[in-house]
Amino acid sequence: MKRLMLYRGDTPTLEFTVKDLEGQPIDLTEWQVFFAVKIGETTVLERECEVWNPPEGKARVTLTASDTDAIGVGVGELEGRKNGEVRTFGQILVMFLEDVRK
Repeated sequence: MKRLMLYRGDTPTLEFTVKDLEGQPIDLTEWQVFFAVKIGETTVLERECEVWNPPEGKARVTLTASDTDAIGVGVGELEGRKNGEVRTFGQILVMFLEDVRK
């Protein structure tokens, strides 16, 4: 599982390329893509992504300081929705780290 480190209070833009099992981009035309993170049983982040290059499977989301206002390790997930279909595109280990200056 891939890892992502986020620092509390930061406002990063996360970019994703959604691929199939053969490593080919999934066409995201007409898909809504969401990024969510849970720490334990608590959802600490849930945002809709911008699909900015659908044929190449490209999506991105810019997080706010309140989106990254957590400490701990959780599981993040990219999920797509299209015409009633729900599809999990992948999961990632997300580490929320305390910022020294905050």
